[in-house]
Amino acid sequence: MTYQMRDVRLFESFSDPDRADLVQFMHERHYAVGEMVCTRGEPGNTMMVIVEGSLSVVVPGKDNQPSEIARLAQGAVLGEMFCIDPAPRPVTVMANEPATVLELGRDDLTKMRQEAPRAAAALIGAVFREVLRRMRRVDDRVEREQFAEDTRDLNAGSIRAKGSTLPGPWEACFARLRGSA
Repeated sequence: MTYQMRDVRLFESFSDPDRADLVQFMHERHYAVGEMVCTRGEPGNTMMVIVEGSLSVVVPGKDNQPSEIARLAQGAVLGEMFCIDPAPRPVTVMANEPATVLELGRDDLTKMRQEAPRAAAALIGAVFREVLRRMRRVDDRVEREQFAEDTRDLNAGSIRAKGSTLPGPWEACFARLRGSA
């Protein structure tokens, strides 16, 4: 299993010995088609790595019917933030084909901190980097959406410009942006 973990982005910075230590603390789980891996709202206390098969990420959709929002394949990691902060699971995950996952629980992480502190530190560092990467993506998305909104406001302003009550310098600025100056 250590070899398969080389292809998992979360563990790319791990040394081979750290990957081997990590795998020693993980538990192999098998899921049949349609079997629930975890349920939305239940306490999250495990991280999972898909080593075979795929899983569907499901949320309640229209009329509370399940709606698949993602499909996770081999090498995907889910629940890594629960290593740091146990919280209710935000989604339901189920197997859409026979699947095998390696699971690391909070108790396993505590034991790993005592018996393989270097691997535990590598894991916590990797999880923090992943959380920061996600935060940056959210910041980028907010910035793009804000830019798009500002652009819509400018375009709307160009429509109103004919009877605009903007101060002269602003009107000239908007005119230059519209290319009409």
